[in-house]
Amino acid sequence: MSADEVGDIRDKLASNGERLARIEERLATLSGMVEKSLSSFGDLANRVTALEHLRTRILVLAGLIGAGFSLAWDFIRERLTGGT
Repeated sequence: MSADEVGDIRDKLASNGERLARIEERLATLSGMVEKSLSSFGDLANRVTALEHLRTRILVLAGLIGAGFSLAWDFIRERLTGGT
């Protein structure tokens, strides 16, 4: 093997080392982005769950208020019409 061939192989190894370093940097960047995205998704999922619980409580409260008004209205109507 000649000195030129050895030099070419060293250049190729150095260039492959640089490419590998850039790939590792990109992988680290992408990994960080995925981690951040999953964290944001988890936060969003927790907020949606909290809003769903709040919506359920509001619907139950609205149902109870509606039932209360309905009973009160029936009572008032019975008093005004004399029980008929």
